[in-house]
Amino acid sequence: MKIPKFVLAILFSTPAWCGAAESGPIDSQSTDEPPINWVDETHAYATDNAQAFTEWIDNFFGDPNYDLEKAESLVRVIWRNEFDQSDRYNTKVRLRGKLQLPKISKRLNLFFGGEDGDDLSNDEIKSEDNAGLLYTVDQRQRSRVDLTMGFSSRGFKPGVRFRNQGPLFENSSYRYTQQVEYKKGKGFFSTGEINLDTALTRKSLLRFSNEAVYGENTEGTEWQSTLILYQRRSTHKKDPRVISYFGSVNGASDPSYVKNYRMGVQFRRQLYRPYLFVELQPSYNYRKRSADDQRRGAWRVELNFEIALERDLRRRPLMPKAGD
Repeated sequence: MKIPKFVLAILFSTPAWCGAAESGPIDSQSTDEPPINWVDETHAYATDNAQAFTEWIDNFFGDPNYDLEKAESLVRVIWRNEFDQSDRYNTKVRLRGKLQLPKISKRLNLFFGGEDGDDLSNDEIKSEDNAGLLYTVDQRQRSRVDLTMGFSSRGFKPGVRFRNQGPLFENSSYRYTQQVEYKKGKGFFSTGEINLDTALTRKSLLRFSNEAVYGENTEGTEWQSTLILYQRRSTHKKDPRVISYFGSVNGASDPSYVKNYRMGVQFRRQLYRPYLFVELQPSYNYRKRSADDQRRGAWRVELNFEIALERDLRRRPLMPKAGD
């Protein structure tokens, strides 16, 4: 079996990059730099708050990459209801999350779930239900390397995953993820994603996301760019609500064409309890099914209900006092 050169390059360069990026702590009080004053403290405060807001958004929306790296077990039960002018009505229940296996190893986790497949055209890879094991090889403050072994009815899918994140400027941060996998019948394929986040205010976040998939059986490089504006409409702990406005475009390089232009609004809020969520997402799509197909417009509406099984969201009855 011949391994493509781009796979070897990523596999051997990733650990070195991870180590080089964090070779050791930097002494901020060195003789070449001025002492820390209120300007530095203000910048650090703004940067920390921007990062905290970004993590809150990812946790509230249940971002799969964010959930995969959380320190605790987490399971999400999602009931999806989709109506599309082209595909009509579809409904399905999905399980997504991870379980820690501390008795075997603190570095080992069991993950399960599958993505929708609506974003990129590589539907067979992204939409299947699967499970697998994730082993953390190295984890530092800004980077992480994991080995993965997915398995489903279609066979095993070994891979390696690298993530690096951190601040860019005041109120801005980045997150880069690269994953290389092998699947029988599909060969090697690589998925790269980078998110650039900017906290505009204490209640709004702008995200520019780019994703690319390249493999032995893809249409060249399959890519997608998305711009999202998140607005937190309620900061009350018992009733958080977020409205996001998004626009995206995705396509392929071989043959070269744009598959879909999409614009929409997403409304998400907690429902009745902190672990229950409801989400409504209307959008308009202007898509082509193939390079030779005629472009058509179609409305799409998604209504999703979600249960988050997480230790921090548990509610238990108060224990009776002695003598009661």
